[in-house]
Amino acid sequence: MCSRRPIRRFLPYLLISSQLSSALSFLGNDGLQIPLTVDADEVDGVAGEQSKLAAPCLGYEFPHVICIHRYGSLIHGDFERKVRNVLGDTETYPSTHAPGESTFTHISDADFLIWDTDVGGQILGSNPSIDFMFEVASVSHEAPVYSPTTNELYFSRLQQGFLPQIVVDLSQDPPVLTEKLASPPIYAAAGGRFYKGLIYFSTIGGNESLGGYTFRPGIYTLDPKTGESKTLLNNYYGWYFNAADDLDVDDQGQLWFTDNNYGRPVHVNTYAPQMGVATYRYNISSGLVAIVEDTLKEPNGVAFSPDRNTLYLSDTGAGSSIIDGRVNPAPSIHVNSTGPRLIYAYDVSESRKGLSNKRPIYRAIDYAPDGVKISREGYIVTATGHGVDILSADGEPLVRVQTNFTVINIGWAGKESDELWVVGKGGVARVRWALRGPIVE
Repeated sequence: MCSRRPIRRFLPYLLISSQLSSALSFLGNDGLQIPLTVDADEVDGVAGEQSKLAAPCLGYEFPHVICIHRYGSLIHGDFERKVRNVLGDTETYPSTHAPGESTFTHISDADFLIWDTDVGGQILGSNPSIDFMFEVASVSHEAPVYSPTTNELYFSRLQQGFLPQIVVDLSQDPPVLTEKLASPPIYAAAGGRFYKGLIYFSTIGGNESLGGYTFRPGIYTLDPKTGESKTLLNNYYGWYFNAADDLDVDDQGQLWFTDNNYGRPVHVNTYAPQMGVATYRYNISSGLVAIVEDTLKEPNGVAFSPDRNTLYLSDTGAGSSIIDGRVNPAPSIHVNSTGPRLIYAYDVSESRKGLSNKRPIYRAIDYAPDGVKISREGYIVTATGHGVDILSADGEPLVRVQTNFTVINIGWAGKESDELWVVGKGGVARVRWALRGPIVE
């Protein structure tokens, strides 16, 4: 389990110095303060003419929230970010050794980093918080999805033989963590979406005999009211899917999902890949499954823009796997920071049958962009190592949330979709801020 930096919750302060107090009346379009970078010389303990890379933000406690000057594009003096290719525990931006920047050491103490001060306050709101909610096993946890009909958050544990779904009861204060076993069980879900009363899970688990059941990667539904599940999709014309990792729903009710090679190296799929990795769309009504993209090394996160005209796909090919079935058991995922750690944007055809205009828009600051979600405002929100990145629709970094555990996936929750729940290796956290998730159908 990775080491844990305490997650704090602060109330914003309203005055940094008498000279700056008048500036606090500056408001964003939605009435929220837009933080402006404070001159480092104005704050005790943060000084130095050339050491202002990490500065306080007006209206926020320092170092709870830190504004990064000019996106950190200039680091004074010698510096090094020493690469650590360890699965689930790679090096981070705050681990950069920068002795010429006296303020850089504050970055590791921050819960929120603001890259773009024009919109940072609109994203965080007046009182952003991140709370460490639960300690969980030091393995990957995935597929967080909110059920508005039961006011529960479901997520999964990618562990060999583990069949229950982990459920957070949000009707209680504080929320309570439980386990529920679907009937029949759903094994190793990696992606989840709530749509028209059901949870749709994409799964990477495959096993010929587990708990008296046979499992194959695919698409499954769960009725959160009854606990009953159904298999919707478990093959491509007779071939097994490798690992149906994540999914989203378009405006015609089609499921678009990624299929990568990660099932075997995380030891939840006993069968070697039969096909190359790809992204597919699945028509729930007709049963048609069709390939839409096959150029990514390890397609992973998938999310539509609010108008469904853009599809975002992440490629986490920096984590590679051995697919040769003769190598058994399969070794764990091998990480190499020079591999793909990217989010791509695509134009979606009017017919909602194809993609065009592939373009890279973001290389992850930390680890690789695993889960991808979109806010109601159109921002891209992605799980990246020890944190969550909030990006513009064009992939420009705006805000980063820093966590004390490795984040694998994220999900909106709450009746107003006003919380972001963060799940990963060893921990579950809750973010409260000004962003909202999409309206759940």
